[in-house]
Amino acid sequence: MEHIIASVLPIFIITLLGKVIRTHWLKSDEFWRGLETLSYFLLFPVVLFNYISDADLSAFHLIKLVFALIIATSIVSGGLVILQKKYNIDGKLFTSIFQGSIRYNSYIFFALGDALYGKEGMVIVAVIAAYMIIYTNFLSVMTFSVYSPMSDEDKIKNNVSQWSIFVKNLTMNPLIIASIMGFLFNYLNIDLTLSFQRTLQTLSNAALAMGILCVGSGLRFTITSINNFAIGVSLLAKLLILPAVTFIIFKLMGITGLAHSVGLLYSSLPTATNSYLLSKQLGGDAESMSSIITFSIVLSVISLAILTYILA
Repeated sequence: MEHIIASVLPIFIITLLGKVIRTHWLKSDEFWRGLETLSYFLLFPVVLFNYISDADLSAFHLIKLVFALIIATSIVSGGLVILQKKYNIDGKLFTSIFQGSIRYNSYIFFALGDALYGKEGMVIVAVIAAYMIIYTNFLSVMTFSVYSPMSDEDKIKNNVSQWSIFVKNLTMNPLIIASIMGFLFNYLNIDLTLSFQRTLQTLSNAALAMGILCVGSGLRFTITSINNFAIGVSLLAKLLILPAVTFIIFKLMGITGLAHSVGLLYSSLPTATNSYLLSKQLGGDAESMSSIITFSIVLSVISLAILTYILA
């Protein structure tokens, strides 16, 4: 338990440091947008490419692990749909609840994966990220199209539809592009020069700290009578129910060892910070989404340590 806390706590100290720096020192929105853009479009894609290009992707345990995570995510998603129908939750609010319950924070995933499991674990982290980015984005956009469809006026005004944004998010997503490139280099067995490998490793090391600072800079501690329910449901689903369902699926499918530990870490992560951007793009409840993101990050420091210790 002490080792887990020692690995988890520094990540969240850096997260809070990002909030303090933005509030009291580097207050420029332009600076933080630039740093987040650098992390999202260059540094984290390098991390994905670096590990996927060198991973043993033919290993059956990785394929089974991803399949198990898809099943667990699908079960929780189905439960959320039933909850919405039973309590007639507002569609826009439900899109925030849904994203907050199934999407994951890749910055924290990579940082904790490296701290807890080292290079071998980071290979599994990269493979999970490559597949689950696509699946969770697909489910999220599908939820918007059903529960908060764009009006004809919004479609004309923005010259887009929900599905065109989905296609754009997939085809232009730097993490997905980097994953595909990593798979290609891996499949074609292309060897990188030593100098290029070291360049990629240096950029990968920079990605983790900078990404976590960006996460902290976006924290917004706001609770209203409207989003109180959404925050509660999302936190329960993301930080408790999804890890528990994942644990059961792993037991049934016989997933053990390092794959088991990294998979549980994935299921216990706070929600993705770019869920807020998707809510704004597709006309969801962006303010509730922002609050869900913040409180899931803050509370996950406790839930991650406890669940990783109990279930691993």
